[in-house]
Amino acid sequence: MAAGAVTITFDSGRSIRGKRLLGGTVTLDGSNPTPVALASYLRQVTGAVVSMEGSTTPADDPSAVTSAVSGTTLNVYAWKNTGGTDPTLVASTDNARLVNWTAWGIP
Repeated sequence: MAAGAVTITFDSGRSIRGKRLLGGTVTLDGSNPTPVALASYLRQVTGAVVSMEGSTTPADDPSAVTSAVSGTTLNVYAWKNTGGTDPTLVASTDNARLVNWTAWGIP
């Protein structure tokens, strides 16, 4: 999967109590944020959850992922440790980590 590539693995396909649910994966593209464009599925994204894929302990880059919604785009942010004993997180430039996402909104 190429950096920034989005795969949708779940789509409720219809409105459930006025919402549509989507899920999938995205490979970080190193730009921070990595966008997941959902305009083809939703008129408005109202919520989302992201998590790193994998069965091993995350390394220093990235060490965490967060998300923020902007209209119909789910933005995935990756964070890395600055190193040593300083726990400060800064934007990651990783372009290979796979991230799971789930988003819901108004169809």
